[in-house]
Amino acid sequence: MPHPDKDQVQADLEDFHDRIRKVVEQAWAEWRAIAEFRAENNYAPLLYSRTVANLMFDAIARYAIAEFAGDTSVRIEIEAQTIKLFFRGSVLARFKKGDDNKLGQNIPTQAALAFEFVDGIFPGLPPETAKVEFIWLANEINTNLEHVLVVARDGDRLLWDYEIGAVPSAGAGTVIPFPMPPSPPPPAGDGEDLITPKAPAPGTKKPGEAE
Repeated sequence: MPHPDKDQVQADLEDFHDRIRKVVEQAWAEWRAIAEFRAENNYAPLLYSRTVANLMFDAIARYAIAEFAGDTSVRIEIEAQTIKLFFRGSVLARFKKGDDNKLGQNIPTQAALAFEFVDGIFPGLPPETAKVEFIWLANEINTNLEHVLVVARDGDRLLWDYEIGAVPSAGAGTVIPFPMPPSPPPPAGDGEDLITPKAPAPGTKKPGEAE
Protein backbone atom coordinates (compact mmCIF):
# COMPACT_ATOMS: atom_id res chain seq x y z
CA MET A 1 0.00 0.00 0.00
CA PRO A 2 1.43 3.43 -0.90
CA HIS A 3 2.23 5.91 1.81
CA PRO A 4 -0.41 8.60 2.46
CA ASP A 5 0.19 11.57 0.19
CA LYS A 6 0.72 14.69 2.28
CA ASP A 7 -0.63 17.16 -0.28
CA GLN A 8 -3.74 15.07 -0.90
CA VAL A 9 -4.46 14.58 2.80
CA GLN A 10 -3.96 18.28 3.45
CA ALA A 11 -6.37 19.13 0.63
CA ASP A 12 -8.96 16.62 1.90
CA LEU A 13 -8.78 18.01 5.44
CA GLU A 14 -8.40 21.69 4.64
CA ASP A 15 -12.04 22.55 5.28
CA PHE A 16 -11.87 20.77 8.66
CA HIS A 17 -8.63 22.23 10.01
CA ASP A 18 -10.20 24.97 12.12
CA ARG A 19 -12.75 22.56 13.59
CA ILE A 20 -10.09 19.96 14.42
CA ARG A 21 -8.02 22.64 16.15
CA LYS A 22 -11.14 23.88 17.96
CA VAL A 23 -11.81 20.39 19.39
CA VAL A 24 -8.30 20.19 20.84
CA GLU A 25 -8.42 23.74 22.23
CA GLN A 26 -11.78 23.09 23.91
CA ALA A 27 -10.38 19.97 25.55
CA TRP A 28 -7.27 21.88 26.60
CA ALA A 29 -9.37 24.63 28.17
CA GLU A 30 -11.26 21.98 30.14
CA TRP A 31 -8.04 20.42 31.38
CA ARG A 32 -6.65 23.81 32.43
CA ALA A 33 -9.88 24.56 34.33
CA ILE A 34 -9.44 21.26 36.18
CA ALA A 35 -5.80 22.07 36.92
CA GLU A 36 -6.71 25.51 38.28
CA PHE A 37 -9.47 24.03 40.44
CA ARG A 38 -7.02 21.52 41.91
CA ALA A 39 -4.46 24.22 42.62
CA GLU A 40 -7.01 26.57 44.23
CA ASN A 41 -8.14 23.78 46.53
CA ASN A 42 -4.61 22.67 47.45
CA TYR A 43 -4.92 19.20 45.93
CA ALA A 44 -1.67 17.31 45.53
CA PRO A 45 -0.08 17.37 42.09
CA LEU A 46 -1.04 14.54 39.75
CA LEU A 47 1.12 11.50 40.32
CA TYR A 48 1.17 10.12 36.78
CA SER A 49 1.73 12.18 33.64
CA ARG A 50 -0.55 9.87 31.67
CA THR A 51 -3.48 11.21 33.71
CA VAL A 52 -3.36 14.45 31.70
CA ALA A 53 -3.41 12.45 28.45
CA ASN A 54 -6.40 10.45 29.70
CA LEU A 55 -8.32 13.57 30.72
CA MET A 56 -7.52 15.23 27.41
CA PHE A 57 -8.53 12.19 25.38
CA ASP A 58 -11.89 11.90 27.11
CA ALA A 59 -12.58 15.59 26.57
CA ILE A 60 -11.39 15.46 22.94
CA ALA A 61 -13.69 12.51 22.24
CA ARG A 62 -16.70 14.36 23.67
CA TYR A 63 -15.99 17.59 21.82
CA ALA A 64 -15.20 15.76 18.55
CA ILE A 65 -18.51 13.87 18.69
CA ALA A 66 -20.38 17.11 19.35
CA GLU A 67 -18.52 18.91 16.55
CA PHE A 68 -18.79 16.34 13.78
CA ALA A 69 -21.88 14.25 14.61
CA GLY A 70 -24.13 16.32 12.35
CA ASP A 71 -21.67 16.50 9.44
CA THR A 72 -22.59 14.10 6.64
CA SER A 73 -19.05 14.25 5.23
CA VAL A 74 -17.60 12.82 8.46
CA ARG A 75 -18.27 9.35 9.83
CA ILE A 76 -17.55 8.78 13.51
CA GLU A 77 -16.66 5.35 14.83
CA ILE A 78 -17.10 5.23 18.60
CA GLU A 79 -15.30 2.26 20.14
CA ALA A 80 -14.72 1.04 23.68
CA GLN A 81 -11.35 2.76 24.08
CA THR A 82 -11.14 5.26 21.24
CA ILE A 83 -12.94 7.09 18.47
CA LYS A 84 -11.99 7.35 14.79
CA LEU A 85 -13.17 9.88 12.25
CA PHE A 86 -13.49 9.10 8.54
CA PHE A 87 -13.33 12.30 6.48
CA ARG A 88 -14.88 12.46 3.02
CA GLY A 89 -14.38 8.77 2.43
CA SER A 90 -10.64 9.20 2.11
CA VAL A 91 -8.91 10.00 5.44
CA LEU A 92 -9.21 7.97 8.65
CA ALA A 93 -7.98 9.86 11.71
CA ARG A 94 -7.68 9.62 15.46
CA PHE A 95 -6.57 12.05 18.16
CA LYS A 96 -3.46 11.27 20.23
CA LYS A 97 -1.02 12.93 22.61
CA GLY A 98 2.34 13.06 20.88
CA ASP A 99 5.72 12.00 22.20
CA ASP A 100 9.13 13.49 21.41
CA ASN A 101 8.92 11.92 17.93
CA LYS A 102 5.47 13.44 17.25
CA LEU A 103 3.90 9.99 17.39
CA GLY A 104 1.00 8.79 19.50
CA GLN A 105 1.64 5.96 21.94
CA ASN A 106 -0.60 2.89 22.07
CA ILE A 107 -1.00 -0.50 23.67
CA PRO A 108 -0.04 -2.78 20.75
CA THR A 109 -3.46 -4.29 20.10
CA GLN A 110 -4.35 -5.64 16.66
CA ALA A 111 -6.50 -2.57 15.94
CA ALA A 112 -3.75 -0.18 17.06
CA LEU A 113 -1.16 -1.92 14.90
CA ALA A 114 -3.50 -1.84 11.91
CA PHE A 115 -3.73 1.92 12.33
CA GLU A 116 -0.02 2.49 12.87
CA PHE A 117 1.28 0.63 9.85
CA VAL A 118 0.70 1.81 6.30
CA ASP A 119 -0.35 -1.65 5.12
CA GLY A 120 -2.89 -2.09 7.93
CA ILE A 121 -6.45 -2.47 6.61
CA PHE A 122 -9.74 -1.85 8.39
CA PRO A 123 -12.77 -3.89 7.34
CA GLY A 124 -15.28 -1.85 5.38
CA LEU A 125 -12.79 0.86 4.37
CA PRO A 126 -11.08 1.19 0.98
CA PRO A 127 -7.52 -0.20 1.05
CA GLU A 128 -6.18 3.15 -0.19
CA THR A 129 -7.59 4.99 2.84
CA ALA A 130 -5.03 7.42 4.29
CA LYS A 131 -4.53 6.93 8.03
CA VAL A 132 -3.33 9.91 10.06
CA GLU A 133 -3.14 11.04 13.66
CA PHE A 134 -4.16 14.42 15.01
CA ILE A 135 -1.34 14.95 17.48
CA TRP A 136 -1.38 17.50 20.28
CA LEU A 137 1.80 18.55 22.07
CA ALA A 138 2.11 20.56 25.28
CA ASN A 139 5.07 21.98 27.14
CA GLU A 140 6.81 19.86 29.77
CA ILE A 141 4.66 21.05 32.67
CA ASN A 142 1.36 20.89 30.75
CA THR A 143 0.57 24.56 31.13
CA ASN A 144 0.60 25.52 27.45
CA LEU A 145 -0.72 23.84 24.30
CA GLU A 146 2.12 24.20 21.82
CA HIS A 147 1.21 22.28 18.66
CA VAL A 148 -1.62 20.48 16.88
CA LEU A 149 -0.28 18.36 14.03
CA VAL A 150 -1.51 16.06 11.31
CA VAL A 151 0.91 13.14 11.27
CA ALA A 152 1.38 10.15 8.99
CA ARG A 153 3.37 7.21 10.30
CA ASP A 154 4.51 3.73 9.42
CA GLY A 155 5.01 1.87 12.66
CA ASP A 156 7.47 3.87 14.74
CA ARG A 157 8.63 5.92 11.76
CA LEU A 158 7.34 9.43 11.11
CA LEU A 159 6.53 9.82 7.42
CA TRP A 160 5.49 13.49 7.44
CA ASP A 161 3.60 16.06 9.47
CA TYR A 162 2.14 19.52 9.18
CA GLU A 163 0.73 21.98 11.69
CA ILE A 164 -2.87 23.07 12.11
CA GLY A 165 -3.15 26.66 13.31
CA ALA A 166 0.32 27.46 14.53
CA VAL A 167 0.46 28.81 18.08
CA PRO A 168 2.15 32.26 18.38
CA SER A 169 5.58 32.05 19.94
CA ALA A 170 6.00 33.04 23.57
CA GLY A 171 6.15 36.77 24.02
CA ALA A 172 4.53 37.49 20.68
CA GLY A 173 1.58 39.81 20.68
CA THR A 174 0.25 43.16 19.66
CA VAL A 175 2.53 46.07 20.30
CA ILE A 176 0.54 48.91 21.86
CA PRO A 177 2.11 52.33 21.21
CA PHE A 178 2.26 54.71 24.14
CA PRO A 179 2.45 58.51 23.79
CA MET A 180 5.91 59.95 24.14
CA PRO A 181 6.47 61.52 27.56
CA PRO A 182 7.02 65.32 27.62
CA SER A 183 10.59 66.49 27.39
CA PRO A 184 12.15 67.00 30.81
CA PRO A 185 12.77 70.59 31.94
CA PRO A 186 16.29 71.86 31.37
CA PRO A 187 18.63 71.29 34.28
CA ALA A 188 18.88 74.08 36.80
CA GLY A 189 21.92 76.24 36.11
CA ASP A 190 24.02 78.44 38.39
CA GLY A 191 22.24 81.59 37.28
CA GLU A 192 24.91 82.74 34.87
CA ASP A 193 22.71 82.03 31.83
CA LEU A 194 19.74 84.01 33.15
CA ILE A 195 18.93 87.47 31.74
CA THR A 196 18.11 90.04 34.42
CA PRO A 197 16.85 93.59 33.74
CA LYS A 198 19.31 96.38 34.38
CA ALA A 199 18.57 98.94 37.05
CA PRO A 200 17.48 102.31 35.57
CA ALA A 201 20.01 105.10 35.54
CA PRO A 202 19.67 107.71 38.28
CA GLY A 203 17.01 110.29 37.38
CA THR A 204 15.29 108.08 34.83
CA LYS A 205 11.55 108.19 35.22
CA LYS A 206 9.49 105.03 35.30
CA PRO A 207 6.79 104.61 32.66
CA GLY A 208 3.59 106.39 33.62
CA GLU A 209 5.24 108.86 35.96
CA ALA A 210 4.33 112.55 35.49
CA GLU A 211 6.89 114.83 33.99
